[in-house]
Amino acid sequence: MGLYDSLNHYLSESGQEIVQMPFSEIEKLLGRVLPQSAYTYNAWWANGGHSQASAWLDAGYKVSSIDFPSMAVTFIKNGAAIPKKIPVQKQHKPAAEQPVPFVNTGAKTMEVCGYTFTFLQDLIPDCDAEGNVIKYYPQNDYDNKKGLPLSYHGKGAFCRFCITVDDWPGVYLWFVDGQIIYIGETAGLRQRFNMGYGNISPRNCYVGGQSTNCKMNKIVLSLHEKGKTVSLFFYKTTDFKRVELDLLGKINTPYNVKENYF
Repeated sequence: MGLYDSLNHYLSESGQEIVQMPFSEIEKLLGRVLPQSAYTYNAWWANGGHSQASAWLDAGYKVSSIDFPSMAVTFIKNGAAIPKKIPVQKQHKPAAEQPVPFVNTGAKTMEVCGYTFTFLQDLIPDCDAEGNVIKYYPQNDYDNKKGLPLSYHGKGAFCRFCITVDDWPGVYLWFVDGQIIYIGETAGLRQRFNMGYGNISPRNCYVGGQSTNCKMNKIVLSLHEKGKTVSLFFYKTTDFKRVELDLLGKINTPYNVKENYF
Protein backbone atom coordinates (compact mmCIF):
# COMPACT_ATOMS: atom_id res chain seq x y z
CA MET A 1 0.00 0.00 0.00
CA GLY A 2 1.38 3.40 -1.00
CA LEU A 3 1.81 6.24 1.49
CA TYR A 4 -0.78 8.40 -0.27
CA ASP A 5 -3.33 5.77 -1.32
CA SER A 6 -5.96 7.11 1.08
CA LEU A 7 -5.78 10.55 -0.55
CA ASN A 8 -6.07 8.95 -3.98
CA HIS A 9 -9.16 7.02 -2.86
CA TYR A 10 -10.76 10.10 -1.34
CA LEU A 11 -10.33 12.14 -4.52
CA SER A 12 -11.45 9.28 -6.76
CA GLU A 13 -14.67 8.91 -4.76
CA SER A 14 -15.36 12.63 -4.25
CA GLY A 15 -17.38 13.13 -7.44
CA GLN A 16 -16.50 16.84 -7.36
CA GLU A 17 -14.78 18.98 -9.97
CA ILE A 18 -13.12 21.11 -7.30
CA VAL A 19 -11.88 19.66 -4.00
CA GLN A 20 -10.43 22.04 -1.44
CA MET A 21 -8.70 20.36 1.48
CA PRO A 22 -6.99 21.76 4.58
CA PHE A 23 -3.63 20.14 5.20
CA SER A 24 -5.04 18.86 8.49
CA GLU A 25 -7.74 16.93 6.64
CA ILE A 26 -5.16 15.30 4.39
CA GLU A 27 -3.14 14.35 7.47
CA LYS A 28 -6.23 12.68 8.98
CA LEU A 29 -6.67 10.64 5.80
CA LEU A 30 -3.02 9.62 5.76
CA GLY A 31 -2.82 8.93 9.47
CA ARG A 32 0.39 10.94 9.76
CA VAL A 33 1.64 14.50 9.46
CA LEU A 34 2.76 15.93 6.14
CA PRO A 35 6.48 16.69 5.76
CA GLN A 36 7.73 20.18 6.55
CA SER A 37 8.23 20.98 2.85
CA ALA A 38 4.48 20.53 2.23
CA TYR A 39 3.92 23.51 4.53
CA THR A 40 6.63 25.60 2.91
CA TYR A 41 7.29 24.92 -0.77
CA ASN A 42 5.14 24.83 -3.91
CA ALA A 43 7.45 22.17 -5.31
CA TRP A 44 6.06 19.57 -2.91
CA TRP A 45 2.64 20.01 -4.56
CA ALA A 46 3.98 19.95 -8.13
CA ASN A 47 1.86 17.99 -10.60
CA GLY A 48 4.46 15.32 -11.29
CA GLY A 49 7.98 14.30 -10.38
CA HIS A 50 7.17 13.02 -6.88
CA SER A 51 5.44 9.92 -5.51
CA GLN A 52 2.78 11.99 -3.73
CA ALA A 53 1.68 13.57 -7.04
CA SER A 54 0.44 10.17 -8.20
CA ALA A 55 -2.24 10.34 -5.50
CA TRP A 56 -4.10 13.14 -7.25
CA LEU A 57 -2.92 12.62 -10.83
CA ASP A 58 -4.05 8.98 -10.89
CA ALA A 59 -7.41 10.10 -9.50
CA GLY A 60 -7.83 12.48 -12.41
CA TYR A 61 -6.99 15.69 -10.55
CA LYS A 62 -4.26 18.28 -10.51
CA VAL A 63 -3.27 20.87 -7.94
CA SER A 64 -4.79 24.21 -8.87
CA SER A 65 -3.52 26.34 -5.98
CA ILE A 66 -1.88 26.16 -2.55
CA ASP A 67 -2.74 28.59 0.24
CA PHE A 68 0.13 28.37 2.73
CA PRO A 69 -1.22 30.97 5.21
CA SER A 70 -4.48 29.01 5.44
CA MET A 71 -2.69 25.66 5.09
CA ALA A 72 -4.98 24.35 2.35
CA VAL A 73 -4.72 23.01 -1.19
CA THR A 74 -7.22 23.06 -4.05
CA PHE A 75 -7.46 20.11 -6.44
CA ILE A 76 -9.29 20.47 -9.75
CA LYS A 77 -10.65 17.71 -11.95
CA ASN A 78 -8.95 17.36 -15.32
CA GLY A 79 -10.90 19.35 -17.90
CA ALA A 80 -12.72 21.52 -15.36
CA ALA A 81 -12.49 25.30 -15.47
CA ILE A 82 -9.88 26.79 -13.15
CA PRO A 83 -11.80 28.62 -10.40
CA LYS A 84 -11.10 31.92 -8.75
CA LYS A 85 -9.39 31.63 -5.40
CA ILE A 86 -11.81 30.34 -2.80
CA PRO A 87 -11.36 31.73 0.73
CA VAL A 88 -10.73 29.09 3.35
CA GLN A 89 -10.80 29.08 7.11
CA LYS A 90 -7.31 29.23 8.50
CA GLN A 91 -6.17 25.94 9.96
CA HIS A 92 -3.92 25.42 12.96
CA LYS A 93 -1.79 22.37 13.57
CA PRO A 94 -2.51 20.76 16.94
CA ALA A 95 -0.32 21.91 19.80
CA ALA A 96 1.04 18.37 20.17
CA GLU A 97 2.72 18.78 16.77
CA GLN A 98 4.44 22.01 17.83
CA PRO A 99 6.63 21.05 20.79
CA VAL A 100 9.05 23.43 22.44
CA PRO A 101 11.77 24.61 22.69
CA PHE A 102 12.42 24.35 18.95
CA VAL A 103 9.09 25.12 17.31
CA ASN A 104 9.04 25.14 13.53
CA THR A 105 6.01 27.02 12.28
CA GLY A 106 6.73 26.42 8.61
CA ALA A 107 9.06 29.40 8.31
CA LYS A 108 12.11 29.14 6.10
CA THR A 109 14.46 30.12 8.92
CA MET A 110 14.90 29.11 12.55
CA GLU A 111 16.84 30.85 15.32
CA VAL A 112 18.93 28.46 17.40
CA CYS A 113 21.21 29.77 20.14
CA GLY A 114 21.82 33.01 18.25
CA TYR A 115 22.40 31.41 14.84
CA THR A 116 19.93 31.72 11.96
CA PHE A 117 19.41 28.37 10.25
CA THR A 118 17.70 28.11 6.86
CA PHE A 119 15.42 25.25 5.87
CA LEU A 120 16.84 23.48 2.82
CA GLN A 121 14.68 20.42 2.22
CA ASP A 122 13.28 17.24 3.72
CA LEU A 123 15.34 14.05 3.63
CA ILE A 124 13.09 11.72 1.63
CA PRO A 125 14.23 8.16 0.80
CA ASP A 126 13.98 7.02 -2.81
CA CYS A 127 10.67 5.21 -3.30
CA ASP A 128 9.11 3.07 -5.99
CA ALA A 129 6.00 4.02 -7.96
CA GLU A 130 3.78 2.86 -5.10
CA GLY A 131 5.53 5.00 -2.52
CA ASN A 132 7.46 2.16 -0.87
CA VAL A 133 11.05 2.81 0.16
CA ILE A 134 13.63 1.13 -2.06
CA LYS A 135 15.91 -0.72 0.35
CA TYR A 136 19.39 -1.93 -0.39
CA TYR A 137 22.18 -3.86 1.31
CA PRO A 138 25.59 -2.36 0.47
CA GLN A 139 27.40 -4.62 2.94
CA ASN A 140 26.82 -7.49 0.51
CA ASP A 141 28.90 -5.69 -2.13
CA TYR A 142 32.04 -5.40 -0.02
CA ASP A 143 35.00 -7.61 -0.91
CA ASN A 144 35.76 -8.52 2.70
CA LYS A 145 39.19 -10.06 2.22
CA LYS A 146 40.25 -9.34 5.81
CA GLY A 147 37.15 -10.95 7.30
CA LEU A 148 36.05 -7.77 9.09
CA PRO A 149 32.90 -8.03 11.21
CA LEU A 150 29.90 -5.85 10.48
CA SER A 151 29.63 -2.78 12.70
CA TYR A 152 26.66 -2.32 15.02
CA HIS A 153 24.90 -0.03 12.55
CA GLY A 154 26.16 -1.79 9.43
CA LYS A 155 23.62 -4.60 9.52
CA GLY A 156 20.31 -4.79 7.69
CA ALA A 157 18.68 -2.51 5.14
CA PHE A 158 19.55 1.03 4.12
CA CYS A 159 17.88 3.66 1.98
CA ARG A 160 19.12 6.24 -0.51
CA PHE A 161 18.42 9.95 -0.45
CA CYS A 162 20.11 13.08 -1.74
CA ILE A 163 20.06 16.84 -1.35
CA THR A 164 20.01 19.38 -4.17
CA VAL A 165 22.22 22.18 -2.85
CA ASP A 166 25.70 23.57 -3.42
CA ASP A 167 28.71 22.18 -1.58
CA TRP A 168 28.64 24.84 1.17
CA PRO A 169 30.63 24.81 4.41
CA GLY A 170 28.65 25.12 7.61
CA VAL A 171 26.58 23.47 10.32
CA TYR A 172 23.43 21.43 9.72
CA LEU A 173 20.52 20.38 11.91
CA TRP A 174 18.29 17.33 11.55
CA PHE A 175 14.84 18.42 12.70
CA VAL A 176 11.88 16.10 13.46
CA ASP A 177 8.57 16.78 15.23
CA GLY A 178 9.73 20.14 16.53
CA GLN A 179 13.01 18.84 17.93
CA ILE A 180 16.63 18.94 16.83
CA ILE A 181 17.75 15.31 16.76
CA TYR A 182 21.24 15.73 15.31
CA ILE A 183 23.85 18.46 14.79
CA GLY A 184 26.75 18.18 12.36
CA GLU A 185 29.42 20.25 10.63
CA THR A 186 30.94 19.98 7.19
CA ALA A 187 33.29 21.65 4.75
CA GLY A 188 31.04 20.51 1.88
CA LEU A 189 27.33 19.94 2.54
CA ARG A 190 26.34 18.25 -0.71
CA GLN A 191 29.17 15.74 -0.59
CA ARG A 192 28.58 15.05 3.11
CA PHE A 193 25.02 13.94 2.39
CA ASN A 194 25.09 12.60 -1.16
CA MET A 195 28.31 10.64 -0.68
CA GLY A 196 27.84 9.94 3.01
CA TYR A 197 24.52 9.77 4.85
CA GLY A 198 22.39 9.24 1.77
CA ASN A 199 24.57 6.74 -0.10
CA ILE A 200 26.21 4.19 2.17
CA SER A 201 29.57 2.84 1.07
CA PRO A 202 29.92 -0.95 1.47
CA ARG A 203 33.13 -0.46 3.47
CA ASN A 204 31.37 1.76 6.01
CA CYS A 205 29.17 -1.14 7.08
CA TYR A 206 32.16 -2.87 8.65
CA VAL A 207 34.32 -2.17 11.68
CA GLY A 208 36.65 0.73 10.96
CA GLY A 209 34.22 2.41 8.55
CA GLN A 210 32.14 5.54 9.11
CA SER A 211 29.51 4.06 11.38
CA THR A 212 27.78 7.43 11.85
CA ASN A 213 26.75 7.43 8.18
CA CYS A 214 25.10 4.05 8.67
CA LYS A 215 23.41 5.10 11.90
CA MET A 216 21.89 8.29 10.50
CA ASN A 217 20.81 6.63 7.25
CA LYS A 218 18.85 4.12 9.31
CA ILE A 219 17.29 6.99 11.27
CA VAL A 220 15.92 8.49 8.05
CA LEU A 221 14.61 5.08 6.97
CA SER A 222 13.06 4.24 10.34
CA LEU A 223 11.36 7.62 10.75
CA HIS A 224 10.00 7.53 7.20
CA GLU A 225 8.45 4.12 7.83
CA LYS A 226 6.78 5.59 10.93
CA GLY A 227 5.31 8.42 8.88
CA LYS A 228 7.82 11.01 10.09
CA THR A 229 10.16 13.20 8.07
CA VAL A 230 13.60 14.65 8.78
CA SER A 231 13.90 18.31 7.80
CA LEU A 232 17.35 19.71 7.04
CA PHE A 233 18.32 23.17 8.29
CA PHE A 234 21.66 24.82 7.55
CA TYR A 235 23.86 27.66 8.80
CA LYS A 236 26.52 28.62 6.27
CA THR A 237 29.89 29.43 7.86
CA THR A 238 33.58 28.66 7.43
CA ASP A 239 33.83 28.57 11.23
CA PHE A 240 31.73 25.40 11.30
CA LYS A 241 33.75 23.46 13.87
CA ARG A 242 33.47 26.21 16.50
CA VAL A 243 29.75 26.72 15.84
CA GLU A 244 29.04 23.00 16.10
CA LEU A 245 30.89 22.76 19.42
CA ASP A 246 29.00 25.79 20.70
CA LEU A 247 25.65 24.21 19.83
CA LEU A 248 26.57 20.79 21.21
CA GLY A 249 27.51 22.47 24.47
CA LYS A 250 24.03 23.94 24.75
CA ILE A 251 21.74 21.35 23.16
CA ASN A 252 21.32 17.69 24.02
CA THR A 253 20.30 15.64 20.98
CA PRO A 254 19.41 11.94 20.88
CA TYR A 255 21.95 11.02 18.19
CA ASN A 256 25.04 13.15 18.83
CA VAL A 257 26.99 10.55 20.77
CA LYS A 258 30.67 9.70 20.67
CA GLU A 259 29.85 6.03 21.07
CA ASN A 260 29.07 4.51 17.68
CA TYR A 261 29.06 0.91 18.93
CA PHE A 262 31.82 0.29 16.35
